[in-house]
Amino acid sequence: MNLTLHLTADCNFNCRYCYEKHSPARMDEGTALAACELLFSYGHKRNGFSLFGGEPLLCRGVIERVTDYCAERSRQEGSVMSYKMTTNGSLLDESFMQLAREHGIEIALSHDGPLQDEARVFPNGAGSSALLDKKIDLLLSYQPEAVAMLTVESRNVKRLYEAVVWLYERGFSRVNSAIDLRPEAVWRDEEAEELANQYALLADFCAEHYDDERPLRYLNLESKAAAYLNGKPCIECRLGLKQPSVAPDGKIYPCNQFLNDERYLMGSVFSGIDVKAQERIFRASLEKEESCIGCALEDRCRHHCACLNHSMTGDMHTVPPLQCAHEKAVIYAADRMAAQLYKRNSPRFMRVYGK
Repeated sequence: MNLTLHLTADCNFNCRYCYEKHSPARMDEGTALAACELLFSYGHKRNGFSLFGGEPLLCRGVIERVTDYCAERSRQEGSVMSYKMTTNGSLLDESFMQLAREHGIEIALSHDGPLQDEARVFPNGAGSSALLDKKIDLLLSYQPEAVAMLTVESRNVKRLYEAVVWLYERGFSRVNSAIDLRPEAVWRDEEAEELANQYALLADFCAEHYDDERPLRYLNLESKAAAYLNGKPCIECRLGLKQPSVAPDGKIYPCNQFLNDERYLMGSVFSGIDVKAQERIFRASLEKEESCIGCALEDRCRHHCACLNHSMTGDMHTVPPLQCAHEKAVIYAADRMAAQLYKRNSPRFMRVYGK
């Protein structure tokens, strides 16, 4: 069983492309522990929390209480607990990294590389890169495989390749990226075309370094290539079933992008999950996106991501044109990378996919 704890809508950054509506709302300890009880009530042998915000480390005390409580419950029940957390990194310190090591909290760092100070700023407008420099060293000293996650805007899309390479050279072996997909973001045709060009450049770079001692694992491309080569096209998101989200007040929604939309309320940590509401939401998510029927890439893209569609268009089955262009660019780049690796008989590639 996995749940996302949306610990807070508050943040100590004021990132220009942030889609969150910041508020001082924070999850209290009682609500968090009720979420723990709900998690263990299902009796699964493997459980997990995604610790999410805002900036989740603003609720560090709650995180400490949750991890201690779940560690004891897991020992009692013979189960395994895992955690994932995405953070802006500003509040990371030695003691929290030790806590993360003790409880197995896998940390992903939101960082835009050389673009950091253009968008990822404090409320007073000051850049954050200087502070984050030492935090990167700290994070990688504890978690060498930590993921760096960057966001690129239309106005600096020509620097996507540069940003990914910067993060790799800074020490991150795993990098993921997203584009600014807020409804108000403006992407012209030429910027969408440049995005495809940047992905092609990254495909070549990843192929070039694929068999290095420390290869770049650019997850955007690797996930697409792996899904296709393993015969597992993009799976449905299983909205409401795979990883429901718990709001700071304890209400449960199918995913983060549906938080506070009462049409998608499916219970609370105090009363449990409303199975009928959960099933209704899941069944609704299975309806086909009419604009995608018959597309040759239908099984390989995220057109069915109800959360993304809902956040951008207000409807879980209306696919934004930009998302369509983005998915095509990523798929073509992943195939470009895979073709190069197959042609040169890459040892690592053939070991994984050459069966």
